[in-house]
Amino acid sequence: MYLSKRIIPPILVLFSGILFVLLGVIEGDATITLLFFIPVISGSGIYLLIGVLLIFLSFILFFVLSTVGYSSERSGKVEERRPAEKTSKKESKYGGVIFIGPIPIVFGKDKSIAKKMMYIGLGIAVVLLILYGMMILT
Repeated sequence: MYLSKRIIPPILVLFSGILFVLLGVIEGDATITLLFFIPVISGSGIYLLIGVLLIFLSFILFFVLSTVGYSSERSGKVEERRPAEKTSKKESKYGGVIFIGPIPIVFGKDKSIAKKMMYIGLGIAVVLLILYGMMILT
């Protein structure tokens, strides 16, 4: 999997923000609750504030860094194109799972990929139900 160098700073800032939020929870300045399987974080400490600001900054950095330099890369020297000589075209397969609350929505280009995503989505939903049940019992 190819990871662009432009995406590394936003990822680092995002993880730093998450760590600050967790530090706020550990220090007792913030609390995490679940509202219909959606985590809600509330608090008034400085760690929570720094964490939330870093998370928002990571989103801004991601969008800015993903667009900066894009036009200069595209407007570079145009190479002369030659017709491809019998290159094998490899079909790409993709799929994914999106959770809207507790409901997994599965998509995929291929039936086998969609089926795998369905199993992954159901597995994640079961884990979330177990964690939610454990939280209610404590």
